[in-house]
Amino acid sequence: MSIHQRGQPDPNEPPEWTYGDEEVWRSESITDDEKAEIRKKNDRITELGRWAMEQWRTLPMDNAIEIVDRRRRSEDGEDRYHLTLDLTHFLSLAGRQQEAERMIDEMIAVLPDDVRLPISKASLYFYSMDDPEKALDAIDIALSRAQRTGFFRREALGVKARILLKLGRGEQLTRTLEEIMSLEMKSRIPDIGRERDFVDRAPPGMIADDVLARYNFFCPKRDE
Repeated sequence: MSIHQRGQPDPNEPPEWTYGDEEVWRSESITDDEKAEIRKKNDRITELGRWAMEQWRTLPMDNAIEIVDRRRRSEDGEDRYHLTLDLTHFLSLAGRQQEAERMIDEMIAVLPDDVRLPISKASLYFYSMDDPEKALDAIDIALSRAQRTGFFRREALGVKARILLKLGRGEQLTRTLEEIMSLEMKSRIPDIGRERDFVDRAPPGMIADDVLARYNFFCPKRDE
């Protein structure tokens, strides 16, 4: 999870991206101990992100990258993983996209079932390198892993929807929306909530009318 997606968890609300959708969190029997463990994990992610962002805000760009990379190399497990995502974000902001790409590729090779890394690679191509075709290839790898593991299926499909919107591929976007609506969210399987920004930004007629109507019911537009 990149830094901009993080936030201090509300103790009375389900974590933003854990255990699938909010309706799953509220409907499944999840013990208080399990919830406490999830929030402890989220607190650690938030702590690491704040530390990394503090380096970015207070130090020269290259120095911040060096310090975050040094700590990343000294860590293992999930701390190393999340610091890697932070570092690739910083490298991208610094215009060092090729280094970010190489770092993500190294982690993808080491973690063959991880979904977030190829999602990050797709985002790198899409947002930082303005290459939606390569982004589409990367998100297809993420989706292959997501279908195999069950993790972050909705998030990966949402990224694919944004890429297809950029490419102007209405038929494929329509099919992707149908895939999103057909997903069965499961307890203890990480994913994100329902999204609709790619629907709101689609020009009239790009999405099939019947699918658009069903998506509007599936994920209603919030009052401004």
